[in-house]
Amino acid sequence: MSKFFEGERLEAAVAKIAEYPQKRSAILPLLHMVQDDLGYVPRDAMREIAALIDLTPAEVLGTASFYTMFRFEERGKHLVSVCGGISCMLLGSHELYRKMLDHFGVASHGTTPDGTFTFELMECAAACGGAPAVEVDYLFFENVGPDEGVKLLEDIKSRGLEAVHAERGSVTAPLSPGAVEAIEAGPSPRTADPRAQSPEAMS
Repeated sequence: MSKFFEGERLEAAVAKIAEYPQKRSAILPLLHMVQDDLGYVPRDAMREIAALIDLTPAEVLGTASFYTMFRFEERGKHLVSVCGGISCMLLGSHELYRKMLDHFGVASHGTTPDGTFTFELMECAAACGGAPAVEVDYLFFENVGPDEGVKLLEDIKSRGLEAVHAERGSVTAPLSPGAVEAIEAGPSPRTADPRAQSPEAMS
């Protein structure tokens, strides 16, 4: 593999490092710089980062491997992340994930043979009001049922992510009726912050 940090990339890295009082503080931005460009962080790039910020390659790997957002193997063109949090799980996200994998004939965290999609089950997308939620390259799609998920990905494959997200993305996706009712009703007495209650009510 040729060097990653050359030319404009090296200039951008040097400028980013200069923003911090200590070079080592730029480790996460530099890791993101690599992954945003390549889709993953190869070992050679981690060695380059180590040299730029005066760390050992082991220290860079130790930091990168701590965070689940960094990948160390080449991925497909699009990263499909299905939320596995409790709200999404209760509304069928695991079934959605399995149906996607079965349709494209890949294992969990696998990549389709044509290199279009890499799949992962993420911890939580923080989109409980639109569960089940799916991210494609960190763009949100909400209220995605098992059958709709397959259609969504086939649509992205044929028309492109930007076009599909503009029509179906989380900016325009409606909340489920139950979520709307819960928001309008406000917190129940059981879930309200006890610090906001009067001493008499807490006695």
